[in-house]
Amino acid sequence: LPAQFRVLVTRRPKLACRACPGVVLQASAPERLVPGGLPTEATVAQVLVARYADHLPLYRQAQIRARQGLTLGREVLADWLGTAALEIRPVVRRLREILLASPRLFADETTLPVLDPGRGKVKKGYAGPWRATTGPGGGTDPPAVVFRYAPGRGQEHAKALLQGYCGIVQCDGYAAYKALAGDVTLAFCWAHVRRGFFDLTKGGAAPIAAGALQRIAALYAIETEIRSRPAMERLPVRQACSRPLVAELFTWLGAQLARLPRSSPTAEAIRYALNHQKGLEQFLNDGRIETDTNVVERAIRPICLSRKNALFASGDDGGARWAAIASLVEACKLNNVDPQRYFTDLLTRLVNGWPNSRIDELMPWCWTKADDQPSSAAA
Repeated sequence: LPAQFRVLVTRRPKLACRACPGVVLQASAPERLVPGGLPTEATVAQVLVARYADHLPLYRQAQIRARQGLTLGREVLADWLGTAALEIRPVVRRLREILLASPRLFADETTLPVLDPGRGKVKKGYAGPWRATTGPGGGTDPPAVVFRYAPGRGQEHAKALLQGYCGIVQCDGYAAYKALAGDVTLAFCWAHVRRGFFDLTKGGAAPIAAGALQRIAALYAIETEIRSRPAMERLPVRQACSRPLVAELFTWLGAQLARLPRSSPTAEAIRYALNHQKGLEQFLNDGRIETDTNVVERAIRPICLSRKNALFASGDDGGARWAAIASLVEACKLNNVDPQRYFTDLLTRLVNGWPNSRIDELMPWCWTKADDQPSSAAA
């Protein structure tokens, strides 16, 4: 059976006492996310999860509900989501604070088309995921991810997010991240280096690119052996085994670059590696650092799928709401929490005045689901 919608009727009789003329009492109306509106928190949570976890655009959700006899325009559903995004802001803000306390962060970004009301067109925004992980060097906190919407890709946006942070940032070689050098330890991604050479081998014979891939594969073979070990055990292995391979690789790349035309694709791939040599070598000096940023790139995939289905966000405010809700949705996935039950309970607690001093209890890894949660959404 598909999800069923029910009408919940709240009866609040007025009570009077014959001995107390003029005194009439009535129980207060229950708090609702949408004051005076039809949806319960379970209904809004279902719309939210379908949109941001299952990537179902609002117009498709409106069509599904129309088949069940509910006429709800997508503008109504969008208003519900906007209200929910405002309600969860304290939780997302605290999630960001917890993430920035991690000794190591992974950073990346992806495009997010948004409407530009003044021009009547779609402009390019960016959703940047910042992820903290457990494991070697990641501390003992549960895995978390925070998406941050920005109208551009300049270095000011990265600085605004990481203001006061002094840990390790693992990222690609984009120039905006390089502006953070000095305040944080920048570690660049070997997967991006490898990708440049791998793309060259798709077109046919590319002996230099193939040679670079073999040398990088030797580094990854070592990492496969030590990946699950503590940082203090990984570092000596890297010093003894990986450092000579990295030194030989960069020497070899420099020699190959001298033989190639400056504008050749292979020369560009080599220059990318040589220009980021310092950041690529950081993993040799700290056992907490990983060799690539694949862990955060996987967090981008749901955003890309949702972007493909929904086409665009409704302006910069819509992009910010998208990023806020996606942060908690992905945090639920990372911690094996059912997002439908989580958001139903989260919105209910917030609407009923959950104290800010206990906001940590609402994090996905701390949340305890109630056994009496409704299994179907109610409207």
